[in-house]
Amino acid sequence: MQRCVVIADDDPTIINLVKLRLGMARYNVVSTNDAIAALAMVRAQEPIAVILDVQMPGGGGLSALSKIKSDPRMANLPVMMLTGERDPATVMEAMSGGAGDYMVKPFNPDVLLERLSRLVKSSTMVWDATSAPPAPTWEL
Repeated sequence: MQRCVVIADDDPTIINLVKLRLGMARYNVVSTNDAIAALAMVRAQEPIAVILDVQMPGGGGLSALSKIKSDPRMANLPVMMLTGERDPATVMEAMSGGAGDYMVKPFNPDVLLERLSRLVKSSTMVWDATSAPPAPTWEL
């Protein structure tokens, strides 16, 4: 299965850096510089995670996050915020809005990869935990 990640950021340098590092780890990265286009990509690509900037055209990353988390088809999708926005109120808004992680630019690409991998893994574990457990095999 292809591990697709959608990134939305208005800075092409950031997009290229993320594509390079995640591509080296065998992720397929699709990108846009617009929050509205990001939502369309998420619906079309069915990614395993989304990376959003806070400040960008099309309503911004917080608006896109809200739409993702309010849509039952996308609500469990792991979302990481990757932004230059350091304001604690913005961080809290993103985290309470459903972001699984929040990284501030500038960032280390290796750390981004590790945190994204953990976010995806923890999301998968939640999915596994919500499915029916296997029947016990022991006898009393």
